[in-house]
Amino acid sequence: MCTVRMRPWPEVTASLREDGELVLRSGATGDRFRCRGAGAAMWLALRQHDGHCDAAADMLARIWEADPADVRAELRSWAAELWDAGLVRPAA
Repeated sequence: MCTVRMRPWPEVTASLREDGELVLRSGATGDRFRCRGAGAAMWLALRQHDGHCDAAADMLARIWEADPADVRAELRSWAAELWDAGLVRPAA
């Protein structure tokens, strides 16, 4: 996953709580997906980069002072979880 630009499905809402927890909710199923730390940062980076995984991962690698290839792999794995959960789709 993450070889295409990704967008949340229209019925997905995202809430960032004061404690840093990100809650993604599917309006279609009512399912919730919760994450903290890196997961929340990856969601925000993806949204800032219009769904482009590599651009989001490169930015995070710079911020985290991490190997870009490692961050890309982590982001792709995390994006696959979102895909499997029905929270994201290919961008049109």
